[in-house]
Amino acid sequence: MLTIRPSFVAILLLAASSPHILTAAEPPSAAQDYSTCSTWQEVVERQDLRFASVIRVSQPGTKDSPIYTGYWFYDGLQFDESGRYALAMKVAFHERDVTPADRGEIGYIDLKDNNKWTKIGETGAWNWQQGCRLTWRGRSNEILWNDIADDGRHFVCHAYDFKTGARRILPRPIYDVSRDGAFALTHDFQRMRHGKSTNYVGIPDRYEAAIAPADIGIEKMDMTSGNVEFLISLKRMAEIAFPNGYEGKTNLYFFREGWNPSGTRFIAFLKNADKSVYTGGWSISADGQDVCPFYNTPSHHAWLDDQTILEGRYFTIYNDDGSAKPHRVADVGSVDFDPTVLPGGQWFLLDTYPLEGFQHIVLYHRPSRLFVPLARLKNTSQEMTDYRVDIHARTTRDGRTVCIDASHEGLGRQMYIIPIGHILDHPPSVEGEKSALPARP
Repeated sequence: MLTIRPSFVAILLLAASSPHILTAAEPPSAAQDYSTCSTWQEVVERQDLRFASVIRVSQPGTKDSPIYTGYWFYDGLQFDESGRYALAMKVAFHERDVTPADRGEIGYIDLKDNNKWTKIGETGAWNWQQGCRLTWRGRSNEILWNDIADDGRHFVCHAYDFKTGARRILPRPIYDVSRDGAFALTHDFQRMRHGKSTNYVGIPDRYEAAIAPADIGIEKMDMTSGNVEFLISLKRMAEIAFPNGYEGKTNLYFFREGWNPSGTRFIAFLKNADKSVYTGGWSISADGQDVCPFYNTPSHHAWLDDQTILEGRYFTIYNDDGSAKPHRVADVGSVDFDPTVLPGGQWFLLDTYPLEGFQHIVLYHRPSRLFVPLARLKNTSQEMTDYRVDIHARTTRDGRTVCIDASHEGLGRQMYIIPIGHILDHPPSVEGEKSALPARP
């Protein structure tokens, strides 16, 4: 066990009443150690860990009028370039199905102005697992989110210019936007049926009777013009994935896509809703022409570079070379992380589903192969149901502040920040190197 002594106050805020609000830019005032663990078992079992500050930035409303706030998923740009404005969605209910009448309120929290909330719109196109795909557009002042069109017949994407207030509507919803903000990948959200937490409601699947229709699949939308290019159909994908014929009992559909850093290829999840669910990860070129196997049963991923991906399930790395060969980063058993790669690639941010009632948020330092536990939070929401509250940790663009959704205060889904700049500035020492700071005796 290695201990570093950065300047930081590690106070775990667990009170159900409104805590003293710090902002991401306010450095704590006194020194405190952080802990490191050489194994995942230590992370889960040790009782002497020094955790980071977990600071609520959302307002939970009242007992009679609760407000539930979050970002919902982990792989978007939640923060502007300065790290001051954090996007979020608010809803007034939890632990029930989303209906076509349920609207989410879209806006941002100003972390430098007492966490002031500013509403910029609403949405009727969201789910419990991934929200409405709310994100900043790369290299732009625009904020993007999905909604149902005014005619109620299709889903669209709203674009709101943070600087000018200008608004426009793009003709298709978005799933993943390339890092340069130029293109978005999308699919039919109403078709995703492996759980009530994954599909958008309000618009029926017009191809519900077809296993793998030729007319729908993955599309690419130009985020400036709104022009849409059809990349690959479900029919073609099924023929590639199942050359001897598909034997599943339920419809195939695309569930997720994710651009590589340069936007030359993307990973796509092909799924069904069978009791023994099929999930295949496929590598596809930006024009949809070249399709290769990536790896089986993908869960949550983050690209390391254009040729390499970090998979949260079993904490593994895969090369985009068709081999589907896993390379374990560390032995974590069967844990399924939500992974984020911090700028520079030396740190991974990871979080878990509830493990014996607690959700863990940790950093993994690649050079030293050490875990740095940030928080161990009591889950008070439903476990392993459609209405669960996943942590889905993400960061500011500089990687120095973590943001999470959590339920540990017993207030339902609320949003919290965890400053980690002190850890990044004083990383664990690597064997053979001199420690940045003296270790505690």
